Amino acid sequence: MRKKVLLKDIVKAVNGKVLHQGDCDYVRWVVSSGLMSDVLTTVEEEILLLSSLTTTQVVRTADMVGAHAILLACGKPISPDTVALAADLDITIISCEMPVFETGHYLSSLFFEE
Repeated sequence: MRKKVLLKDIVKAVNGKVLHQGDCDYVRWVVSSGLMSDVLTTVEEEILLLSSLTTTQVVRTADMVGAHAILLACGKPISPDTVALAADLDITIISCEMPVFETGHYLSSLFFEE
Protein backbone atom coordinates (compact mmCIF):
# COMPACT_ATOMS: atom_id res chain seq x y z
CA MET A 1 0.00 0.00 0.00
CA ARG A 2 1.24 3.49 -0.81
CA LYS A 3 2.11 5.87 1.99
CA LYS A 4 -0.22 8.61 3.13
CA VAL A 5 0.79 12.11 2.09
CA LEU A 6 -0.78 14.80 4.24
CA LEU A 7 -2.62 17.59 2.46
CA LYS A 8 -0.90 20.17 4.67
CA ASP A 9 2.44 18.96 3.26
CA ILE A 10 1.09 19.27 -0.27
CA VAL A 11 -0.10 22.82 0.39
CA LYS A 12 3.34 23.70 1.76
CA ALA A 13 5.21 22.06 -1.15
CA VAL A 14 3.32 24.04 -3.81
CA ASN A 15 2.80 27.22 -1.78
CA GLY A 16 -0.92 26.57 -2.14
CA LYS A 17 -4.04 27.97 -0.58
CA VAL A 18 -6.82 25.81 0.88
CA LEU A 19 -10.18 27.05 -0.40
CA HIS A 20 -12.17 24.37 1.45
CA GLN A 21 -10.93 21.72 3.88
CA GLY A 22 -12.82 18.45 3.43
CA ASP A 23 -13.04 15.56 5.83
CA CYS A 24 -9.93 13.71 4.54
CA ASP A 25 -6.49 15.04 5.41
CA TYR A 26 -4.35 12.80 3.20
CA VAL A 27 -3.97 11.26 -0.25
CA ARG A 28 -1.97 8.29 -1.51
CA TRP A 29 -1.58 9.12 -5.20
CA VAL A 30 -1.91 11.94 -7.74
CA VAL A 31 -3.93 11.81 -10.95
CA SER A 32 -3.43 14.73 -13.33
CA SER A 33 -5.33 15.47 -16.49
CA GLY A 34 -6.91 18.26 -18.47
CA LEU A 35 -9.57 15.84 -19.69
CA MET A 36 -11.98 14.76 -16.99
CA SER A 37 -13.03 11.76 -19.10
CA ASP A 38 -9.46 10.44 -18.70
CA VAL A 39 -9.70 10.79 -14.92
CA LEU A 40 -12.80 8.58 -14.95
CA THR A 41 -10.63 5.68 -16.14
CA THR A 42 -8.38 5.68 -13.06
CA VAL A 43 -8.34 2.69 -10.76
CA GLU A 44 -6.31 4.48 -8.09
CA GLU A 45 -7.96 5.30 -4.77
CA GLU A 46 -7.51 8.08 -2.22
CA ILE A 47 -6.21 10.44 -4.90
CA LEU A 48 -5.38 14.08 -5.35
CA LEU A 49 -6.83 15.31 -8.63
CA LEU A 50 -4.41 17.81 -10.17
CA SER A 51 -5.78 19.98 -12.97
CA SER A 52 -5.77 23.44 -14.48
CA LEU A 53 -9.52 23.28 -15.08
CA THR A 54 -11.51 25.33 -12.59
CA THR A 55 -15.10 24.48 -13.43
CA THR A 56 -17.57 22.49 -11.37
CA GLN A 57 -16.91 19.56 -13.73
CA VAL A 58 -13.60 19.01 -11.93
CA VAL A 59 -15.38 18.71 -8.60
CA ARG A 60 -18.05 16.40 -10.00
CA THR A 61 -15.36 14.18 -11.53
CA ALA A 62 -13.40 14.13 -8.26
CA ASP A 63 -16.55 13.03 -6.47
CA MET A 64 -17.22 10.26 -9.00
CA VAL A 65 -13.73 8.74 -8.61
CA GLY A 66 -13.66 9.17 -4.84
CA ALA A 67 -10.82 11.71 -4.82
CA HIS A 68 -9.88 13.01 -1.40
CA ALA A 69 -8.76 16.41 -2.73
CA ILE A 70 -8.43 18.63 -5.77
CA LEU A 71 -5.43 20.81 -6.57
CA LEU A 72 -6.11 23.52 -9.15
CA ALA A 73 -2.90 24.80 -10.71
CA CYS A 74 -1.94 27.75 -12.93
CA GLY A 75 -3.41 30.44 -10.66
CA LYS A 76 -6.60 30.70 -12.69
CA PRO A 77 -9.64 32.37 -11.10
CA ILE A 78 -11.89 29.81 -9.42
CA SER A 79 -15.60 30.47 -9.44
CA PRO A 80 -17.52 30.55 -6.18
CA ASP A 81 -19.74 27.78 -7.62
CA THR A 82 -16.75 25.44 -7.88
CA VAL A 83 -15.70 26.07 -4.28
CA ALA A 84 -19.30 25.79 -3.06
CA LEU A 85 -19.75 22.42 -4.77
CA ALA A 86 -16.51 21.13 -3.24
CA ALA A 87 -17.78 22.29 0.15
CA ASP A 88 -21.17 20.61 -0.42
CA LEU A 89 -19.42 17.35 -1.33
CA ASP A 90 -16.84 17.84 1.45
CA ILE A 91 -13.85 17.53 -0.89
CA THR A 92 -10.74 19.54 -0.10
CA ILE A 93 -9.95 22.08 -2.79
CA ILE A 94 -6.54 23.76 -3.03
CA SER A 95 -5.21 26.32 -5.49
CA CYS A 96 -1.66 27.21 -6.47
CA GLU A 97 0.04 29.56 -8.92
CA MET A 98 2.44 27.10 -10.54
CA PRO A 99 1.74 25.39 -13.88
CA VAL A 100 0.55 21.78 -13.71
CA PHE A 101 3.86 20.24 -14.82
CA GLU A 102 5.88 22.21 -12.26
CA THR A 103 3.33 21.41 -9.56
CA GLY A 104 3.70 17.71 -10.33
CA HIS A 105 7.46 18.04 -10.01
CA TYR A 106 7.20 19.54 -6.53
CA LEU A 107 4.68 16.91 -5.48
CA SER A 108 6.83 13.98 -6.67
CA SER A 109 9.29 14.30 -3.79
CA LEU A 110 6.44 13.86 -1.29
CA PHE A 111 5.25 10.63 -2.85
CA PHE A 112 8.58 9.04 -3.77
CA GLU A 113 11.06 9.98 -1.05
CA GLU A 114 12.65 7.03 0.69
